[in-house]
Amino acid sequence: MKLLIFLARILLGAVFVFSGFVKAVDPLGSCYKFTDYFNLAFDMPYMAEWSLPLAFFLAALEFTTGIMLVFNLKPRWAVWMALAFEIFFTPLTLYIAIKNPVHDCGCFGDALVLDNWTTFAKNVVLLLLAIFLVVKRKRMDNPLSDNVEIAIAAAAFCIALIFQHIMIRHLPIFDFRPYKIGNNIAQLMEYPADAPRDEYETKLIYQNSITGEVKEFPSDDYPWNDSTWVWQETKSVLVKEGYVPPVHDFTMTDTSGIDYTEQVLNYEKPVLLVVMHKLEKSEVEGLQILRRLQDYAQKNDWAIIGMTSSNWDVVNNVKGEFDVQFPFVQTDDITLKTIVRANPGIVKLEKGTVVDKWNYRDFKFK
Repeated sequence: MKLLIFLARILLGAVFVFSGFVKAVDPLGSCYKFTDYFNLAFDMPYMAEWSLPLAFFLAALEFTTGIMLVFNLKPRWAVWMALAFEIFFTPLTLYIAIKNPVHDCGCFGDALVLDNWTTFAKNVVLLLLAIFLVVKRKRMDNPLSDNVEIAIAAAAFCIALIFQHIMIRHLPIFDFRPYKIGNNIAQLMEYPADAPRDEYETKLIYQNSITGEVKEFPSDDYPWNDSTWVWQETKSVLVKEGYVPPVHDFTMTDTSGIDYTEQVLNYEKPVLLVVMHKLEKSEVEGLQILRRLQDYAQKNDWAIIGMTSSNWDVVNNVKGEFDVQFPFVQTDDITLKTIVRANPGIVKLEKGTVVDKWNYRDFKFK
């Protein structure tokens, strides 16, 4: 029994440590996921402003719970904390699996993306482990004093918070997204020749002229010879999703709607992308270096392009206020947040390959 308790404790603790750590590496990613939950899953947009504090707190608490389990610190507290997590998240992930308001729960950040039903199954297993440990909690002792155990747990929590603050001010130390350094964006947009495509089924909508009933028929079995049924519309329904390339929503359009994506990704000289997903939310200190970035790029004979999802009026106001002449393009907001976790963030491309990325605070003018 001691071995079972030990294995259950280590397994449950390791999952919590991993989950908390990958969230702490990328707190902005967790923040965006919370925002999706509030806006899409629960229709609570007024809670979105709490997304970042909740992301910080959840990652730190998960990490601390995992550390307490792995090192058997205050074990009776730790198992109840783990159980509380699973009592909350198991029904939540069941709801998400059924309703599918978001494609993945974000429980392991971008490090390990699970579909919603797999996430629910994972939580059921963790719930059972937590229940087992709660039942056996009196057999879990630690020779350390209470004060030492509490001090270690508190230190873990504080370290997790400080670590996240560092990640916010710079960039995540691990980049699990498709725009990481070394990746070629154009290649990640390609469809392999043998890749499965989306499969659709044609549905015919008919209305009964006598009863008024509206009914949907498959294209190979519809009442073509029954005059009481009158055709209303034909629609295609996605029945099986095909291959989706890692980069599938990267576009760069100017004020005229012209797409410069291919031109930029194949440009012979280095290109600096200044990514500001919302200019109105960009940090002023970051906007103040735009002119320096422009001059630096010109000095090194690099191209420089601003990328944003803001409207053109906002773009023109910012360009005028900060004396910026380089061109801007519009890109999807989610794509920009995925490219770099900073606002502004800076990405250097060479023939479509990401060769470096910076938070604006870390760019070296040398």
